[in-house]
Parts: sequence; structure tokens; C-alpha cells
Amino acid sequence: MTPLARPSWSRFFEEFYCRECGSQEAYQSRPRSFFERRVLPLLLLQAVRCERCYHRVYVLRTIPALERGQLERKGPKGEPPGDSRRDRSVA
Repeated sequence: MTPLARPSWSRFFEEFYCRECGSQEAYQSRPRSFFERRVLPLLLLQAVRCERCYHRVYVLRTIPALERGQLERKGPKGEPPGDSRRDRSVA
């Protein structure tokens, strides 16, 4: 089957879709509790966070999600990336 000929329900098992903002990018979220560390893997689920709106949900493990190390950190608003306060010198 070509990607266009796949049934729409099969995308549920293969693609992330944020219900809050509609983004299709997510990254793995750290497990917070015993339930998330021990029970979710038994149910073939994982905790992920939307890259755009940071909404946190449980999805199937078959859905690809970025690892936390792959995520580019956004600095505080108003500062360009890579610019840190330690690098600045006061004259």
C-alpha cells in the first residue's frame, strides 16, 4: 500500500497529533510516578509532550517521539540562542 492509500485509522498508531494545537512533533517526557515508570510500559504506552504547546499526553510506543537530547532548548524571550549571561562582561 502506498502512504496515500493507507486507511486513516492506521495513522493513529504511527503519527503524533496534538489535540490542543494540532502540532505533529512531540518529545519524550520524563516519567513522573510509579504508574508511568512501571505500568505504562506494560500497556505499551509512553508519556510525550507536544513541542509547540507543551501539552503532556500518553501515546502508544509505536508513535515516534524525539528524545530529550534532540530537542533544541529555547532561551528566555528576548535573548538570542547561545547568548548566556556568563559570557557577558561588565566594563
